[in-house]
Amino acid sequence: MSKELSKKSARKPPTKIPRSVQYDMFTNFLGTDTKDLSNTIELWDAIPKYAVLPRTQNNLRDEKGRLPVHEQVFQYRPTYASDTRPKTCKVTVRPVSIKDKAGNYTDYYPSTDEELIEEVIKKIFSDQQFGSHAPDKKESWVKFSLGMIQKELKARGKSRSIDQIKQSLEILSFSVYQVEMINDEGDTLLYRNPILNDVTTVTRKRYLLNPSEMWCARLPAIISKSVNELSYRQFNYGRLMKLSTPLARWFLKRLSHNYINADLLGSYDILHTSVVRDTGLLNHPRMSRNIKDALAAIQELKDNDVLLSFDYEQRLKGRKIADVYYHLRPSPEFVREMKAANRRNTDDRKRLPNR
Repeated sequence: MSKELSKKSARKPPTKIPRSVQYDMFTNFLGTDTKDLSNTIELWDAIPKYAVLPRTQNNLRDEKGRLPVHEQVFQYRPTYASDTRPKTCKVTVRPVSIKDKAGNYTDYYPSTDEELIEEVIKKIFSDQQFGSHAPDKKESWVKFSLGMIQKELKARGKSRSIDQIKQSLEILSFSVYQVEMINDEGDTLLYRNPILNDVTTVTRKRYLLNPSEMWCARLPAIISKSVNELSYRQFNYGRLMKLSTPLARWFLKRLSHNYINADLLGSYDILHTSVVRDTGLLNHPRMSRNIKDALAAIQELKDNDVLLSFDYEQRLKGRKIADVYYHLRPSPEFVREMKAANRRNTDDRKRLPNR
């Protein structure tokens, strides 16, 4: 682990934080098996934070192991804002250089491993024993141990070594994200920071003496804002962790957050070009291969009882496929989950202060 991490992390969470009604609601789920429930975060989970997969990163690095700054335009549709029209945004990701045991540096963007670890950390944050939230400061903090993350990943079939987890935490702590909203008045900066801020680490010596000793980190301001405003939704985290591909996980989050009117007679319809734009995960030069990958991810949702069925129609321009329209029909189980999420949000909003 880089020594810079310890130097950087001088800031610590407040020692006394009054109880927060908003945080209480964020951590209370509607359901019997709450260990499988977490929250999707408006805007934050729409950002394609982990779009550059490890294989793509290998192809992008120069002979010195360096990566360029990554930029991507995407859209997200607010669910709980007064204006629910789609918003066009741009994310800029600056990679972090990681020093290996031989003393060489290699650049990394956050990717699949970091995605899974972020989900685990957000799940840990939803346990009030390990999280805190100060509504007035719009700050959220989480405590965790390397052992807690490793145990949770193993329980979900995503085992990682302690060294792999530490490297992912370093990537999450040093790669810098900038998110801007693109509008007619000019770009508006929404966020510029790492995913994990003000990280307080535990040294290897202390970890060996006490594997349960806690790290501490401040979560992104976008997450804290969402906690304050209740712009999040309950979803099946346990199912998310079963999915094998980032694209399948993206589809599940998209459905869980946006498909609030899910019913057995309707469908969620989305264009292939929208999936390409908003995920950054379908970048093969052949469109037929990208369509095949999208259909494989959708099939995985069906196999995991998110979808009852699906179909698609091709849109042609001449003899070439210009786009594909996917029609996703929810399973009875997913409809029940959406109704529970709707009920929880409705009940919580009645309790929201100043309403």
